[in-house]
Amino acid sequence: METKEDATPKLDRELMEQLMFGTGRVRRFTQDSPILPDVWLEFAKGREERSDRLTTVVDPKDPFPPVKLLLTPFRDTHTGDIQRELRARLDKERTKPEWKAFQHSPKAPKRVVYNQSTVAATLYFEDLIRAVLPMTDWWHRLDELWRIEDVDTVLGQENLAEAVMDPEHPPLLPTEEEGEERRPPPDLLWMIRVVGALALIRKGKRLPEIFYEKDGVAQAGPEDWIFIVQAIADLIRGVTTGNKDVKIYSASLNREATRTVFDSTLAIKSDAARRLFDISCRDLAWAVIDSGIDARHPAFRKRKEKKDPEDPDAIYDDPFLNDGKEDNYTRIEETYDFTQIEEILDPDVRRPAKLLKARMDADKDLATKFRRLKRSLAEGGTVDWNLLAPLIRIPHDETYKEPAPRNDHGTHVAGILAGNWRSKHSKGALKKDLTGVCPDLQLYDLRVLNDEGIGDEFAVMAAMQFVRHLNSTNDFMAVHGVNLSLSIRHDVSNYACGRTPVCEECERVVSSGVVVVAAAGNQGYRKDRTADGMTVEVYNSISITDPGNADLVITVGATHRSRPHTYGVSFFSSRGPTGDGRIKPDLVAPGEKITAPLPGGTFGLKDGTSMAAPHVSGAAALLMARHNELVGRPTRIKQILCSTATDLGRERYFQGAGMLDTLRALQSI
Repeated sequence: METKEDATPKLDRELMEQLMFGTGRVRRFTQDSPILPDVWLEFAKGREERSDRLTTVVDPKDPFPPVKLLLTPFRDTHTGDIQRELRARLDKERTKPEWKAFQHSPKAPKRVVYNQSTVAATLYFEDLIRAVLPMTDWWHRLDELWRIEDVDTVLGQENLAEAVMDPEHPPLLPTEEEGEERRPPPDLLWMIRVVGALALIRKGKRLPEIFYEKDGVAQAGPEDWIFIVQAIADLIRGVTTGNKDVKIYSASLNREATRTVFDSTLAIKSDAARRLFDISCRDLAWAVIDSGIDARHPAFRKRKEKKDPEDPDAIYDDPFLNDGKEDNYTRIEETYDFTQIEEILDPDVRRPAKLLKARMDADKDLATKFRRLKRSLAEGGTVDWNLLAPLIRIPHDETYKEPAPRNDHGTHVAGILAGNWRSKHSKGALKKDLTGVCPDLQLYDLRVLNDEGIGDEFAVMAAMQFVRHLNSTNDFMAVHGVNLSLSIRHDVSNYACGRTPVCEECERVVSSGVVVVAAAGNQGYRKDRTADGMTVEVYNSISITDPGNADLVITVGATHRSRPHTYGVSFFSSRGPTGDGRIKPDLVAPGEKITAPLPGGTFGLKDGTSMAAPHVSGAAALLMARHNELVGRPTRIKQILCSTATDLGRERYFQGAGMLDTLRALQSI
C-alpha cells in the first residue's frame, strides 16, 4: 500500500463510519466499544475542523491537540479512584518512547478531574489508547479471550491483516503455540480497524481510495491492511492492563453546552392564576443553571419592609448593603460560578484564579479550605461540597465586586421566570411593568456558561449534583426546581437516547424530588444545499437536545408569545420523537420575541426554547405554592401540566401535549 504525506492528516467521516460501523451490506452500531463513536470521530478530524470548546491548544504547531472527554466509572468504581489511577498511568506512559514518538509538547496537559459520577479528562489520542482503554472492563474481557500483545508479533500482524477485512466472520488463525488455532474476537478486529487507521494518520499518512467501499465492498486486501495493523502494534507496544479493581465503563466527549437562544405571561394565563388564587412563591426557590443572573438588576430587588405610603413597592437602592443583617436585598439567594470548576478540582492547579485568590487573601479560612480540597482530590477522596462550595461562591455583601454577567442569557431567562420590574423604578427606561411568571420566587444563580454563552457537560452535571447537595444538607428543601435553558447536542450514534451522563444526572435530581425543566433546543430547522447548488429548507425530526431527552425532565418547545393557535410551533423549535421513540417535547410555551430584563438594568427581546422553558418552571412553582402537597413530587407536577395543556391541533412530535395553560393546571386539582 502506498500512502501520501498529508500536511493536515485526517480521516473523513465517510471512511471513519465505514471503519466503525462495518460495510454497506451490514451496518452495526459499536455498542460493545467503551469509546463512543463521537470520540473516534473527533480524533479523526484535522485540527482546523476541531471544536474549539473540545480542544485544548498547547502547541500551535501540533496537528493533533488533546480533546476533552468524560469517563464513566464501571459499576461501583469510585470516580476518585479512577482519577488517581489514570494520573499514575499517564505519568508512566508519557515517559515511554512509544508516547514520545508522537512529539507532543513537553508541557502537555494532564487535566483529570472528577465529580460524584463522572471523570473529566483532557487527553491526547495516544493517552486514550495507552492509558484509558486498558482501564476499561471491555479491555479486561478482551484480554481474557485473546492476548492483546499478540498484535505485536509478526505472525499476529500477518494473520490479523487478513482477518480485519471481514471482522464479523473472522477465520481461525494460527497462534505462537504450534498446532493451536484461535478465532480472533470481532471486538479486537474492530479495534484494529479504527485505532490502527487513526494511528496511521498520526504518522502523516493518508489512507488511499482503495479503502473506500465500492458497491458495498471495500477493495483493500491483506497487503493494504497490514499497514494499519502495524500502526496499532506500534501504538500499543508495552501497554499494561489496568487495575482490575478500578475500571472505566465508557468514554465520551465532554460535550459543549450552549444557550438556546411580557405579553407571554398572558398567553399561559399565569397572571390570571396569581390573581385568582392569590399565590405567593416567596417560600420556594428555583435554580437557574445558565450564564449568570445580574443580582443588582431592579427586577430581582426585594421590596422595602417599611412601606412608603407614596410608593408601597419601593425597592432597596443597594441590594448588597447588608446594614448588619445576614440577609441581602436581592431575591438571588446565592451565586455560584461553575465555569472554573475544572481548575479548582484539578489537584495540579495550586494557584487559584485572580478573583478567588483575592478572596483567599482576605479570608484565611477560605485558603485553608482550598488546601484541604486539593489534598483530598490528590488522594482520590469524595468531592466535599463543604470545601468546594465556598470556593465557587460569589458572596452577596458589601464586598461584592463581581460585575454583571457579560452574557445576558441567564438574566433574561431568570426575568421570565421571576422578574418583577416596575416602570416607576426604571428611571424612565421602562414604559410598562415587566412581571415574570412568579414575581416573588427566590433564585439560585448557578453559572455554567461563560461570557460567550458556552460551557460543557461536566460543569452542568456538577451544578446538578450541587442542587442535590443543598437539599440533602438542609432540614428543608432548599431548591424546589431547576431550569435548564441550555442545549447539548445529542448524536444518535452514541449513547442510547436519554442515557447520556447529563440526562442521567437530571434523572437523579428529579428522583430526589426536584422539578427539572429543560429547553427542547433550537435544532428544528436547517438549510441544506443540493448537488445542483439549490438551497432547500427542511424541518428536523429527532432533533431534541440534551438534557431534554431525559424521560423525567419536562422538555419544552416554543410557540408564539401571543398567537400560538395561529402560528403553531416555532419553526426553530426542536422536534421529536426522541432517538428511542418517545414523545418529546412534553409541551410548548411562548418563546418568540420575549421581552425580559438584561444585565445592567436594561431589557430586551430574545427568541428560543430557552425563553419557553422558564414559563413552565414558573407554572410548576405556582402549582407548588398553591398546593404544598406537590412539593417533592415532580412527576405528578409534570403529569398535571401536560394533562391540562391546550391542544394547538399540531403534530404530537411538534407540540407534545400542547400549549401550557397555568390557570387550567391550578384549577384541575
